[in-house]
Parts: sequence; C-alpha cells; structure tokens
Amino acid sequence: MQRSERDNQLKWDGRTPGFYEVYYLKLNDPAAGIAVWLRYTLLVPLQGDPIAEVWGFFFDRNRPAENMALKASYPWREARVDRDPFCFAVGQAMLMHSGAHGELTGEGRRLRWDLHWEPNPSTVYLLPFQWMYEGPFPRTKVLSPNFDIRFDGILEVDGRSYSLKGAPGQQAHLWGTRYAERWVWGHCNAFTEDPEAVFEGLSAQVRLGPMLLPTLTLFVLRLGGRMVFLNGLSAMLWNRSRAEVGIWYFSGRGGGLNIWGIAKIPMEHLVGAIYTDPDGSQRWCHNTKVGDLVLVVLPPREHGRRMTTFTAEETCALEWVGRTQDPRVRIWV
Repeated sequence: MQRSERDNQLKWDGRTPGFYEVYYLKLNDPAAGIAVWLRYTLLVPLQGDPIAEVWGFFFDRNRPAENMALKASYPWREARVDRDPFCFAVGQAMLMHSGAHGELTGEGRRLRWDLHWEPNPSTVYLLPFQWMYEGPFPRTKVLSPNFDIRFDGILEVDGRSYSLKGAPGQQAHLWGTRYAERWVWGHCNAFTEDPEAVFEGLSAQVRLGPMLLPTLTLFVLRLGGRMVFLNGLSAMLWNRSRAEVGIWYFSGRGGGLNIWGIAKIPMEHLVGAIYTDPDGSQRWCHNTKVGDLVLVVLPPREHGRRMTTFTAEETCALEWVGRTQDPRVRIWV
C-alpha cells in the first residue's frame, strides 16, 4: 500500500464522541468553465449518534445561476469503511484512493459523478511538524494524499453530461475535534504559465484552551518539480494575510522564496454551506472552485532574482469561513 493511501485511512477510533472527519475532492474543467467539489464526511457529536454525509457542489463560471449544492445524510451504521484497500461508502456514493462515484438529488436538481485518477505516491502535509498530527494541537489535522491529480470520467448535472479527461484537481483528508474559529484557504493546480505548478495556502485562527491565538498563515508550493514549504514557525510568523469574503491578499517567505498573491471571486460565484462542530456550534462557509489567482514568486539570489508571475483564471479553489454569514451568499446546505 502506498503511503498516500495509508494517510486516507479513517482516523476515528469508532467509539469516542466529539470527532469529525472529512474527505474532499475538487476538480476543474477549464475548457468548460466548470468545477465540482465533493465531500464524504463523518460527524460524531458529543451527544447523539454519528452520521455520515455526502456533499456535492457544482460551479459554472459562465452561468452562475447554475451553481448548486446538495447533501444527503445517513446513520453511520449504514456506512462502509475499509482500510486496505481504502474505501468510504454510504448511500449511492463511494470514495476510494483512485476513484469516486455517487449521485445526489434534491430541489429538482441532480448531480452524478463517476471519476478516477492515478494516485500520488506520497502525501503532502500542510502542517509543518509530525507532532501536530499526533498531538492534541491543533484540533484539526489536514493533509493531501492526492495533492495534484488529473481526473478522468463523467460528471452529470441536471441531465447535462461533461466528459472529463485530465481535469486538474486534488483529494484531501482532514479530521479533528474542533474546527478553527475562522480561516481562508486556497488551492490551485491549473496555472496558465505552468500546468505543473501547484499552490496551496491556509490562514487560520485557532483556540488554545480559552485563548484565541493570532492568525497563522502557511503555504505549500510545487515549482519546477520542487516542493517548497513556507510553513515552519518562522515562516508562519513572517507570512501575512488580509482577507474578506471574496478577496484574499497574502505574502510569504520560506524555502528561499518570497511570494505575493491576490485571490478573488465575484460574489455571485460563491456557494454557502454550514460546517457543524461536534459540540453543535457552526461555521459559515463561503466557497468557490472557479476563482482567480495571481501569484508572484521571487526565487533565491542564485537563480537570478527574477520574478515570475503565475495566473489562474476561473480555476482556483477558495474558501472563507467564520462565525458569521455574509448575507450576500446563499447558504445551500
């Protein structure tokens, strides 16, 4: 079994309340201007029975009125989870390490997917230290068993079929006992200048006991075939982030690089959702998978200090999450 598949295995021990676990995948079809975001989830509340859910989001940059989100919930006892090979199945949906299929319906809408990809051999860890994945802090752990993949398959939306061939995307895994208080996140692997380049960034504010910590910002990039991590302690203190729903300015330093970026999306392309903590508290999510990103990279001196600009139009995944809802964004699920 590949290390990346082991990192997809379920973390919940099957007994302890106060836990959640999420597998998500997202992809873009740049030619069609569409994207999809899928979530296979487990919620173990502090009180009550565990539930499994399947979420599906569709984005059309050319026709935002077609955007939608659907969700189906099931008792956890109806789910099937295998470790080797990895599988998470519930209802009409199944996720494996190299493929996913499923169907959701509701409110007169229908979303069906049948996808497969070549898995990455190794995982990309967004957090900088192993103890962060093994200890109680932070309360949410996040990694990408499939940081940069290409999807083949079929996506059907309200009877319209899209044939996917080499669609860029990602599959990630997160788990924990409590969501961060607020965060902004982005991922892109569909840059115009270099289709092999990948960017992921996260700026989050978390609690340590009763204390609300300062915002911590970290980045991971793949440039020129090299992984660059701007996520150590010094980088997180140096990195900067300024955001409001619909726009994100950021900068960072690490691995010999300096980066600056701006990510944005018109409000009509955002889809809203509610994340629920095991204690019943909520976070308001404002999400798009068809955002725009401009990323400027200044390499080390030995590389000539020549700035490079990477652009992604309508292919950047972005998410703004906090304790309040932006009234301009419809909450779907």
